[in-house]
Order: sequence, then C-alpha cells, then structure tokens
Amino acid sequence: MKKIVSYIILALALIACNTDEGPLFLVEQPTAEGEYILFGTYAGECSGEECIEIFKLTGTTLSEDKNDNYPNTQTSYSGDFNLLSDEKFEIAKSLLSSTPASLLIITDTIIGQPDYADGGGIYFEYNVNDIHRYWLIDQVQSNVPSALHPWMDKVNSVVDQINE
Repeated sequence: MKKIVSYIILALALIACNTDEGPLFLVEQPTAEGEYILFGTYAGECSGEECIEIFKLTGTTLSEDKNDNYPNTQTSYSGDFNLLSDEKFEIAKSLLSSTPASLLIITDTIIGQPDYADGGGIYFEYNVNDIHRYWLIDQVQSNVPSALHPWMDKVNSVVDQINE
C-alpha cells in the first residue's frame, strides 16, 4: 500500500511540474568546494567495463569512477574517480543546464523498477547547496513519469558520447 501511495504522490508531483521549467542549476554550478553531481548508467545482467558507467561532474571537471560498483538503494555511490579530458567535460556539462528542477520534488530514492527486468538503470546524485540526494531510475520509460523522459534520453546520450 505504501508503494502505491508513493507512486501516486510521485505522479501528481511530476504532473504538476511545468515541462518548460528551469534547470536544476546553472551551467556554472556546482562550483563550491565539494559540490558535484554524479550520473551514469548501470546494468546487472551485463558483462564488460561498459556495464556500469558513473561520472562525477563539478562546475569545472569531469571524472569517471574506476571501481564500477553496482549502485544500491541504501547509500549514495562511493567511487574512486579519475579525471577525464576537458573535451569530455564539455560534453557532460550540458547536464548541468538540462536536469529538471522537479527532480528534487521526488522523495523516493527509487523511480520505477531500475534493472528489475534487466533493463538497466540511471544513477543520479545531487550534492549542491547543502542538499544531498540520489536516485536510481528505471531505464524502461513506461515505468517513469513522462516529465523525466527527455532528461533520461539526455543522460544516456551524454554517457554514450563520453564513451565514444
């Protein structure tokens, strides 16, 4: 019953959001020491290095986690990040201006059923302005509110471009 109520609240919150809303933060952010976003994709029924791709983005740098740990619902992601090129940062920084502010409305850590049917998931963590939250998001868009679909496509595209 709790899950049903959570899904209803989540759906109502996202329906109430304007699809033309402003971004979660400006391109210059996060800039303060220790502020970042983590983003990436993961899949459990997969083999190879590309199965888990988690990146750390600050206002000026992009790093990739070398451990490739499968994200969990109990704690935020803990990685060991290696700095990537400025060229790859330029690809990723578009996420700073395209992440919808309505994401912070979602109080559940899990959105949909990430990787439940071997569809994979998106990991997103926000640590800016003393707000630290993270989400595991289903890659199957029919399980996720439609307001997030364009942003999910953007995250997947950025991960693909970084890995080219």
